[in-house]
Amino acid sequence: MLSIRLDPETENDLNRSAEALGLTKSEFIRQLIQEKLEANAASATPWQLGHELFGRKGSGQNDRSRTRKKILKEKLRAKTSRH
Repeated sequence: MLSIRLDPETENDLNRSAEALGLTKSEFIRQLIQEKLEANAASATPWQLGHELFGRKGSGQNDRSRTRKKILKEKLRAKTSRH
C-alpha cells in the first residue's frame, strides 16, 4: 500500500486525466508507474552504449590501470627534460 500527497492543482489534473480515460486514479497512477519502470529498464547504461568500442584500440599494456602513476611520471619527466 502506498499513500502520496499531491498539491490541489496536481490532484485536479489527475482527476481530469483519469476520468477522461475512464480509469480510477489508482489505475491511472499504476499505469504511469508501470510505463516509467519499463522506460527505465529499457534505457541503456553507459556500458551498454559503448561496449562495442571498449578495448578496440588496445595499448598492448595490460597493467595500465595499475601503473598509470608511473606512466604519467615518466611522460612528465620526458617532457620537462627536453628543455
